[in-house]
Amino acid sequence: MRSLGFDVVVAGAPQADLFVLDVCISVALALALPLARWSAGARQGEALADRRRATAWTGLGMLVWLGLTAGLGLSGVLDHWGEMPPRALPVLLGSTLVVLALWRSSFGRRLAEGLPLWLLVGYQAFRIPVEIMLHRAYEQGVIGVQMTWSGRNFDVVTGVLALALGLWLWRRGEDRPPPRALVWAWNLLGLGLLINIVTIAILSMPTPMRAFEGPPNTFIATFPYIWLPTVMVMAALFGHLLVARRLLASAGKPARD
Repeated sequence: MRSLGFDVVVAGAPQADLFVLDVCISVALALALPLARWSAGARQGEALADRRRATAWTGLGMLVWLGLTAGLGLSGVLDHWGEMPPRALPVLLGSTLVVLALWRSSFGRRLAEGLPLWLLVGYQAFRIPVEIMLHRAYEQGVIGVQMTWSGRNFDVVTGVLALALGLWLWRRGEDRPPPRALVWAWNLLGLGLLINIVTIAILSMPTPMRAFEGPPNTFIATFPYIWLPTVMVMAALFGHLLVARRLLASAGKPARD
């Protein structure tokens, strides 16, 4: 494996490009959340002191989350597959519960109502580099083809459509009511494709539930690839939930965007 500056080749082991891609995408998403909180507060006229405080807490929360999940990956505690359910599944479930709690909170309301709709949609274009990373992982023998666009994972469609739809909404302007049916269609499609790849990933783990041949999906239990389910997947889920909350809140109102 070529990793962390060492030129060692190990079959089926992630190489340096996967490491760099994973870290860059995860850190970018972690930085995006406090920036989004700052922007949403500014657009809604939040007091500067309150905005600074909320943004700082958001950044600290993301730093703690990155550190906690990185610690789990580095410790090796999740990289055991003889148990049912595998130890990685409770982490995925716990991450989902955290996202649902944030979505239902005042924090989620601030982001859903304060950010422009084009940004809530367009940011999901980050799924394009995620899918490039997964394809590289397949080429290196780390995961099976079913987890990539060459197999059963079509999540790259969400990213491409998010980029196109987000740009169109931006060019359309915030003063015109959004095409809710179109945004709902994209949002539900993206959520469905996200559920699809998460299901495939679970069924690719080396457990009695395994349904696919090829390399087992174990790299997500190690650092930094644990950030794939705990940061990237959760960022995608949170984004879809925010769009849904925005559309539901603005239904029947003369929305600005």
